[in-house]
Amino acid sequence: MAQWNRAERTLYAKLVYYGPALGGKTTNLRVLHGLTDPDGKERLVSVETADDRTLFFDLLPFELGSVLGYRVAVKLYTVPGQVRYDTTRRLVLAGADAVVFVADSNPSRERENRAAWDDLRRNMRANGLDRQTTPVLVQLNKRDLAGAAAPTAMAGWFGVDPNDVRTATAVQGPGVLETFVPACRAMIERIVALAEPATRRTLDAGDLGMQIDRAFAPLMARLPRPAPTAAAPVVLEGADLLENALEAGLALGGQLADEHGRASRLAREADALRAVSDVVRSTGASFDRNVVVDAALTAAMDTLDAAAAALVVVASGTARIQANVGRPLDDLVSSPAGAALVARMASSAASAVAENLPAECPAAAQAAPGLLAIAVVPVEASPRTGLLVAMPAPERTVHPEDVRFLATLAAHLGVGLDKVRTHAELRRHHDLLEQAVRERTAELRKAYDELRSVDAMKDRFLSNVSHEMRSPLTAVIGAASFLRDYDGRPEQRREMADAVLHAASTLKDLLDGLLRVAGLETGAAVAAAPVPPAELCAEALRIACAEGRVAVVLDPSIGSISADRRLIARAVANLIDNAIKFGPSQGPIELKVGPCMLARSGAAERGVAISVLDRGPGILDAEAERIFVAFEQGGDPLTAKPGGVGLGLYEARGIARRHGGTVIHIPRAGGGSEFRLSLPAEPARSDEGRRAAGA
Repeated sequence: MAQWNRAERTLYAKLVYYGPALGGKTTNLRVLHGLTDPDGKERLVSVETADDRTLFFDLLPFELGSVLGYRVAVKLYTVPGQVRYDTTRRLVLAGADAVVFVADSNPSRERENRAAWDDLRRNMRANGLDRQTTPVLVQLNKRDLAGAAAPTAMAGWFGVDPNDVRTATAVQGPGVLETFVPACRAMIERIVALAEPATRRTLDAGDLGMQIDRAFAPLMARLPRPAPTAAAPVVLEGADLLENALEAGLALGGQLADEHGRASRLAREADALRAVSDVVRSTGASFDRNVVVDAALTAAMDTLDAAAAALVVVASGTARIQANVGRPLDDLVSSPAGAALVARMASSAASAVAENLPAECPAAAQAAPGLLAIAVVPVEASPRTGLLVAMPAPERTVHPEDVRFLATLAAHLGVGLDKVRTHAELRRHHDLLEQAVRERTAELRKAYDELRSVDAMKDRFLSNVSHEMRSPLTAVIGAASFLRDYDGRPEQRREMADAVLHAASTLKDLLDGLLRVAGLETGAAVAAAPVPPAELCAEALRIACAEGRVAVVLDPSIGSISADRRLIARAVANLIDNAIKFGPSQGPIELKVGPCMLARSGAAERGVAISVLDRGPGILDAEAERIFVAFEQGGDPLTAKPGGVGLGLYEARGIARRHGGTVIHIPRAGGGSEFRLSLPAEPARSDEGRRAAGA
């Protein structure tokens, strides 16, 4: 997958050479390596198989001109062609930005070519590479073969246009760069097309192809570098064949003895490395510190036939054993002489060996009888940690190859311990990240729910307002049409004019309600002042046009109410209007004013309750809060929807909250509802305080 490095202005792209075994994939890459790196500064990495090879190397980044402004580093891969390496091919193909299919022009290999092509298509699907968007160029290689298959016939093998294939003789060079250049062009054009808009704006793709051709022009003139010649053989010279034979025999005998010794040492080192390999393999998937340490100590003791192995830590000049396998070494480090010796050896930056413990430190040998030699190799520098191995008496000492093995084992142990710490740190960060993701997900869920709520409010607003405005508008249009065309009696014309005025008044009330709610949301100032309850109730009844329809009950203990007279009267009028709309026709409605307790800031305070009570059908508990949402209404929207757009209770609660109070619904015994508007008894707070309470 292409990677843009904007900091270094570099684009990293991946090009894969695919095809049947021995088709010329590797030869293409060897030629390209010689063309792009004639001085051999970059090493060509090759991993050979039984009868094919797969290569990987990075070409040197080269400039593609000032139009692009990016260096391009192309990573080239080939895949093994044999059927048994399907998994390797699929892994190498993953993330490819373009593919070059190298076909063998030998007519006898049609079956292998077709199979490799089908394998490519299958592995592209497995890696999620779209054949329509991922460039795939077909190269017909080995055109120098006698009787090579015709290009049109080979194009038919793969179902491609014969004009789109390239021919090549990779072993000699022709066609290699002629395939590589258009492959790079198609690959880079695709990468630019898929890049982010911010990246595309920095690129002038109009003459992209010309720039790419210009960048590769110097390479087109180069030839592949010749392969190095083989080393010359060694030849014995002289006339006396018997003497030469004896000399050769003596030399071969000496070499054989040397090789036997060398083979013995190599076998021992191989066993040691095998032990290290076993440790690495057995602990590779483990992140348990005890497992990693025990495996290393066991390998050290078993491989060297040691009496014991331990992991020691030196702190403040004192050695302490963290883990021990085999004979316990506490007696060694618990003695003053032994502790000083081990601390000194473990504090060294290099491996330290005491080859003859009784001679070098008799007190330590006396504290730990039966030990001939000890070795300590550093594992970690901070804290200072060492791998301690103790050899048994009478003859098992520490050889130089043993120290090399222990150094290798200690290095792997250090990596393992670092891996354990890194895993623990990653686990901690993973847990923190999971917690952050959960918290962020909860926040996003809340925001999503709020957006859904706003969207639902918008739908209710459009539905309710369109319904409420359509009826009076229809009346206005009908009456206006009648007045325009009718020349009859004045009484009938007056009746039509009254209908127009009534409909216009309905529209005005609707718009006034919407504007009031908009003003309520903007937080206009609250002009609080003492208001007699009787005057407040009278104004509310006047606004609701309910004089004589509602029974008013005032508690004489309430002398005045500190509130914005205009706003609170509107809120109470909304509660009265709600009771009239949803209560039974001519049913009793009461308006009561009395004392109450108001919970604020976690404490109960004295307050004033203004309640509107009816004997209507009541409200289900599940609907008790929904009816206070903007544009929500009770009743059947098809058969029993009252007038209005569902803002009355919403507006009343908003006004109450701006005064530091609230509006709640209380079911009445025997049926019906009580809507109670509660206000604090003390004077209203500053506008900033009221806005905070509303929030």
